[in-house]
Amino acid sequence: MGYVFRLEDAHRYQDWFSTEPGKSAAAIEKEVLLRVWSPVLPQSVLEVGCGTGLFLEWFAGFGHQVTGLEPSTSMLDIARTRLPPRITLDRGFAEDLPYEDNAFDTVALITTLEFVDHPRRALKEACRVARRHVLLGVLNKYSIISAQRFIESLWRPSVYRRAKFFGVHELQHLVKEVLSGHPPTRWRTCLCFPLMVLRYLRFIERSRFLHCQPFGHFIAMRIDMYYTMRTLQDPILHELPSSVSRPGYPASCRLSAPPPQAHPGEGHPHGVA
Repeated sequence: MGYVFRLEDAHRYQDWFSTEPGKSAAAIEKEVLLRVWSPVLPQSVLEVGCGTGLFLEWFAGFGHQVTGLEPSTSMLDIARTRLPPRITLDRGFAEDLPYEDNAFDTVALITTLEFVDHPRRALKEACRVARRHVLLGVLNKYSIISAQRFIESLWRPSVYRRAKFFGVHELQHLVKEVLSGHPPTRWRTCLCFPLMVLRYLRFIERSRFLHCQPFGHFIAMRIDMYYTMRTLQDPILHELPSSVSRPGYPASCRLSAPPPQAHPGEGHPHGVA
């Protein structure tokens, strides 16, 4: 289950992203996530660990059909007051998603893996529920900002004491373990400089060349889902390939014409009396 944010955590989270430098950091993170994700058409999107809905609102702004899952009732209460009713909000946990296989085009976990007890299980659940992509936004343990936050947590309370950060290669290794292979992945990082100077170096932080190095504080990674077999959620509405429907083996989801009936006085259709 991991750490569940309390009411004071929820307000602190919301306040940080509403002021500087959190506001600028969120804008840069969204830009890098969008560059890595690159959705072609509107999709059904699930965000696991959606918090107060900062990224849910962003996803919905592109016309995606959005659902958010969050274990903290305090976070959900704030999200319900600020998000439109068309955004679905559910309570649940990353390690046990209450959805069917392949239920969403994209499943996003943005600063979620850091706070669960079983990151491998949470990622496995995300891959089970996703049809096309899993989109990760993870805090990088090999960054200047992570070092600063670790030092600060030594003398004052911080939720980051409970967080487990990852590096780019650790994430890639985790993905290979979960999917038992080498699925296509694409990653970029951002927030390379201390947050205190972000407002002055924002134009540098937005550089595509800077995003290619593995030491930015925020890692954006897209995992492409490839299946040898996939469950159709509404099979009767899907057009099956011609190879599935062969003469003598009609597809189970299609209506097939009844076999010809022999009329009285006629022999068997195949000439057998």
